[in-house]
Amino acid sequence: MKNKHISQVGEKELIKILLDKRDKKLVVNDKKVQKSYHDDAALIKNVTNYTVISTDMLIQHTHFPKQMNPYQMGQKVVTVNVSDIIAMNATPQSILISMALPPEMTLKEYDELTDGILNKCEQYNITLIGGDINQNSEIILSGTSTGIIDEEIKLQSNIKEGDLIGVSGELGGPAAALDLLYEKDNIPEENKKEIIKTLLEPELPMKLSQTLRKYPDITTSITDITDGLAVELGHLSDKNKEIGFEIYYNKLPYNKNIEKVAEINNKDLTDYLLHFGEEFELLMTINEEEYKKHEDELNLHIIGKTNKSDKITLIKEDSVEIIPTRGYEHLKDD
Repeated sequence: MKNKHISQVGEKELIKILLDKRDKKLVVNDKKVQKSYHDDAALIKNVTNYTVISTDMLIQHTHFPKQMNPYQMGQKVVTVNVSDIIAMNATPQSILISMALPPEMTLKEYDELTDGILNKCEQYNITLIGGDINQNSEIILSGTSTGIIDEEIKLQSNIKEGDLIGVSGELGGPAAALDLLYEKDNIPEENKKEIIKTLLEPELPMKLSQTLRKYPDITTSITDITDGLAVELGHLSDKNKEIGFEIYYNKLPYNKNIEKVAEINNKDLTDYLLHFGEEFELLMTINEEEYKKHEDELNLHIIGKTNKSDKITLIKEDSVEIIPTRGYEHLKDD
């Protein structure tokens, strides 16, 4: 059975396989979601707070390295979509996932793909409420995620002079991982696996996100670092005229093993840290007074401070550089 191609089964049976698997795992855990998966859309009761909705599409040749298996692909489509929800200071609730799949995909591969989706839904405590399946020459996964804001909305235009700048975790791992997968490789196997995992199995800072919602006065803005730190700082700069961002190079958190990867491949470590992305970490501007009240509960890294310069600068021991806001952007030539 598992060696059959999905084209031998058809869309309706594939949807039934996924929904039967979902119900066995009891992934439906949101009382606001009605079981309506035999209709054309899922039904969600109205609520008195804000509902946040975001969507992201992943295309095989662009977003999935050849070494990424179907299980990891399923995990990633959920992670990418939920990342946008927590970047809005919202509690993730549900997700719809549409899939375009090649007909030669085996049922075993489909099973792995849907296991990845459902296991991430379980980990992030969200409900898979529907989607669609179609045919294509390569895998395309498109998610639409929802969340609820019970506390303060974090608009990215509310940054103040003197705010701290923080990130939730290490940077540069996915960029180094690509070089490990496709370029020169001369580092210990254990360190190599740790770096590659940041690209193939990204994780979200869910615990930190929950703490930030608990203390909404700590952050003045939140975003995620999917397109690179420099690009995200550029977006914040565009929305906050006259506000500048100074980043302290020696405060940027990263796995020290990526220094060796950069050296072997003749890359600038700064490019790994600033201009690649795919980290799925949070970038925050922070009220310093409120941060100090709860610092012990917050596992984050302070990497800089805002000012009135209207510039984005990288401060090193012996130099101050303007950071170019380049990074990955769809439909744009390098």
